[in-house]
Amino acid sequence: MISKINRIKNLGLVFYNYTRDSTLPVFKQFNLVYGWNGSGKTTLSRLFDGIAGVSVEDLEYEIEDEKGVKYKQGEVFPKKIRVFNQDYIQNNVKILESRANSISVLLGEENKDLIEKIENDKKLLDGDQIDVVNKGKIFLHMGYSRDKRRKLTERDGKFTEIAKTIGAAIGGNALRDYRKPQAEMGFSTLTTKAELSVDDLERYSLSAKQDSLTIIDLLTVKKIKNEDVGEEFEILNLLKLIDDRAKTLLFKTVESEIVSRFALNEDISEWVEQGFHLHKKHISDNCEYCLQKIPVARIEQLARHFNEADKKLKDDIDVLVDNLEKIYPVIQSLQAPDRARFYTDLQDSFDTKGSNFESAKQQILANITKLIAELKSKKNKTTETLVLKAKPDIEDFFVRINELNQIIAVHNKTTSDFEDVKKEAIQRLKLHYLSTIFDEVRKLDTDILKLDEDIKLLETEISDIRKSIAENMAQISSKHKACEDINKKLSTFLGHQELIFVPQIEKEPDGNGEEKEIVTGYHIMRGDKPASFLSEGEKTAIAFIYFVVHLGDQDFRGSDGIIVVDDPISSLDSNSLYQAFSFLKNAAKDGGQVFILTHSFDFLKLLMNWRKGSSENKKNTEYYMIKNNFVNNIRSAYITKMDKELCDYESEYHYLFKILKQMRDEQDDSIEKAYFIPNIARKVWDTFLMFAVPNGRAPYQKIEELKKDKFDEQKLDAIYKFTNNQSHITGSGFDPALVPETKKVVRELFEMMEAISPAHFKIINKATD
Repeated sequence: MISKINRIKNLGLVFYNYTRDSTLPVFKQFNLVYGWNGSGKTTLSRLFDGIAGVSVEDLEYEIEDEKGVKYKQGEVFPKKIRVFNQDYIQNNVKILESRANSISVLLGEENKDLIEKIENDKKLLDGDQIDVVNKGKIFLHMGYSRDKRRKLTERDGKFTEIAKTIGAAIGGNALRDYRKPQAEMGFSTLTTKAELSVDDLERYSLSAKQDSLTIIDLLTVKKIKNEDVGEEFEILNLLKLIDDRAKTLLFKTVESEIVSRFALNEDISEWVEQGFHLHKKHISDNCEYCLQKIPVARIEQLARHFNEADKKLKDDIDVLVDNLEKIYPVIQSLQAPDRARFYTDLQDSFDTKGSNFESAKQQILANITKLIAELKSKKNKTTETLVLKAKPDIEDFFVRINELNQIIAVHNKTTSDFEDVKKEAIQRLKLHYLSTIFDEVRKLDTDILKLDEDIKLLETEISDIRKSIAENMAQISSKHKACEDINKKLSTFLGHQELIFVPQIEKEPDGNGEEKEIVTGYHIMRGDKPASFLSEGEKTAIAFIYFVVHLGDQDFRGSDGIIVVDDPISSLDSNSLYQAFSFLKNAAKDGGQVFILTHSFDFLKLLMNWRKGSSENKKNTEYYMIKNNFVNNIRSAYITKMDKELCDYESEYHYLFKILKQMRDEQDDSIEKAYFIPNIARKVWDTFLMFAVPNGRAPYQKIEELKKDKFDEQKLDAIYKFTNNQSHITGSGFDPALVPETKKVVRELFEMMEAISPAHFKIINKATD
């Protein structure tokens, strides 16, 4: 059974966005639904058509069975549903063409064995209501199909989520363009997991999001001209030569007369030596400092101290110092590139190697400075043997340069091969993240494959059983018998045999090549001519009797199905109303589940009295109403529990009088509050006139009689015009300008009722308080 209608969208104008009120009672075996004309009853009946598999454009819904299983649009509901509404009539009973579709009913009396076989086959398909364990192959098929859909949904969810993860990891356009289909396609290429280590994942993640950077120049040390030999040398080689030469010069000594003051004071020694050579160069015998004549003995002493060997050693030292002073700024000018110029994944390595380079650079510069100092010091100690202390670590410095250049080379290669590197990083990341769902998806694929096999096996079995049922049904069913049933019931309903159904016979070849007669439909005849000019009551009777017989055809089992009947009495007189009730009662009493929708209070009372006639019926019946409200000035329908007054009052007149009083008191100048008044006011006014002016004439003529009795003509005309012109309107047909008039006319309607029949008004007004 259907226990709840949780949600409806896009069903007609009024059920465009319905959500079930959580306080609404669940549906039972029998469900009576009352609603005024235009409230949405027929629209709601079309929902059941949609549940049964009829295509209803844009319809969305969610229903729930008694076990809590939910079904949505596009999903197969296990119970068969047959709906009587205007769509059913148009599809099956062509009144204007005087014909109807054929029905095949069972001939059970003569074929007990075949019927038993059919029933057993149906139990295999639909399950056994007595044996709760035997759910039937259709139920099992639905379960497998539901499990498959659930697993497919779970699988889709995994690819949707992993696609988001991959899009975020890759960045750029992939964040927008990489979706579930791309993830599924990528996964199809995986044969084994390809997960990355933490370090590789970080590296590839950085590469995938990295933009292309510019080429960085390698660190190069320019050549230096060796003044000693007049050639250009690589600094590495030149430093090696200087190192060797420095050791030699520091170790070397020359013969000279030692002037103790010079030996003790290097600065004085340098100053005097420079002055000695200047005086010699300018052939001056006078001291340029004190202008006194330099003694000859002093000149000879200085010549012995600053001799040629000494000068040669010092000149050699000056050459080394000069080379070192040229090398120093060259090394000092070497700068590592800015960290930000490197690709993100290289920056950590650059930090380490760059730091090592800078340390080696500062170390070699410090050692060059020390070496220069040692060489300069030697110039004042040419007669002494010195050991070289400052030894620049030339090899380490150039190792650090090479290490840094290796990172620069990787960076430059990445730039040169940027698209290939980025493409590889993206691919590795995709495979990594897809690998994280590898086991789960493989398990789901295995489960889905197994379910597919089970579903196909069940479909074959179900098809074979249905074929067996159809073959056996063909032997025991009869479209002629259905025609007889329709005619018999139609005669009972109408009280005459003037209208009859006649089988439409056609011939077609059988399997043996011989022609056989088949019933393709029925002609609706009045006497010996096609029925025409049928009254509305006859049309309704024909359609409803056809439906009642149709409930017993070979394709529908009422005791296990759902029967939905929408207003079968809209055009029937009071006598036919009882006939319709009798036929409906007998056709639906054993229904698996029944929904009856009506706007007729009298018909509703017949149904309610039937269902309240026994404790069993009472227990299995629930009562509802379809009401309307306005949301953002748009009319919408909703299902609610039936008003208590509908159950309590014996006549619709009492109920509508009470409702009209309530609406009179609730008027707030809104369309929502005024919309329903014209129809209710007309019913109340027409019923009141029936006994206030019991002359059997039309409402307009009755009003003319009241005018003769001196009742207010203007109020009577206003009431007639309002109730006659504004009733049976649609949501788009109610003029907002009539809202103020609605308040005025309703007030005047009650005033006129009290004026015309004070005693009656007093009684009914008190009874409905």
